[in-house]
Amino acid sequence: MENFDHVAKQLHTIDLLGLTSPFKSQWSSLRKDFRDLVWHFRSNAGFISARLKMFCTVVLPLAARNASTSRSHDEKLQVLRSFMSISADHAALTRNLAGNALKFNNALNSFNTEFLKFASQRVTAGPRELRELSQKLTDLEGNVRKLCLANGKFSSPDVTHLTYCIHRTCAWSKRKSSRARMSHQQLTPGTTDFATIDRLYEQLDLTRNEVAHAQYTAQVCHRKTDAITTAQTTMSTLVSDEMIALESGLSFFLIVWSALQSDCADILHWLQNPRNHPETPGAIVALLDGGQTLYATVADALDTCVMGIDPSHFTNP
Repeated sequence: MENFDHVAKQLHTIDLLGLTSPFKSQWSSLRKDFRDLVWHFRSNAGFISARLKMFCTVVLPLAARNASTSRSHDEKLQVLRSFMSISADHAALTRNLAGNALKFNNALNSFNTEFLKFASQRVTAGPRELRELSQKLTDLEGNVRKLCLANGKFSSPDVTHLTYCIHRTCAWSKRKSSRARMSHQQLTPGTTDFATIDRLYEQLDLTRNEVAHAQYTAQVCHRKTDAITTAQTTMSTLVSDEMIALESGLSFFLIVWSALQSDCADILHWLQNPRNHPETPGAIVALLDGGQTLYATVADALDTCVMGIDPSHFTNP
């Protein structure tokens, strides 16, 4: 929220010049929308963590236990079906959050585009560079949208895909200098099913680099003491960073739900028709072999995410 507040102060200074209609009131509305979005993001992380913990401590051990009677077998099915039903409701909330985040990205980038248009009309040097930056940010928004939608439709992600999303989320939670050292090739899975998603990730990283180059080019063309170009630099950086951060987090959430749903479906089919599905589901194998699954680690990561978002930011206007 500090970055939004910093931009608000810069826009207030520009509004005092009386060069155009006020910007700050529009920005304040975007700030409120972003605050609501982050709060729902935090809540979603908590919901997902709770479901994963229940899966690891209740559902999975129960499913792995040998059923001595038909009653105990029916209990397994009942618990699993109930868990899947409630989880599906929570997953729907995450998909709704993703939709709202994409709408916010569009509104945020639209505001930035209008401001860049205003800035390009007020500067004597570098208007072409500002227009180029505006286009690259629009390209970035489009790539983020495509990737979120694709991850939302991915029905059977494997461990590699889930791990990849975790790596991206962790990388984008660090400082920008650390993020820059993370190359796409280092984490690219080699599975055929991942090919489409892989290309989208590659395109996103390429566009992100193009945005960074356009930002640098625009900055060197202008005086750092000019209020308009200073605000433009701060705002464009914020827009780029927030779109990327939202994508990494939301894609992570969506893939976790898909992986959990897929594992639950495998266990359900295995319990219902053991003869037709003789192979023990991977989640149960992992539990029996090591005592825990990747979901326990994911739940811990989500708890860290929740703790990293300070609730005090949402108690004051």
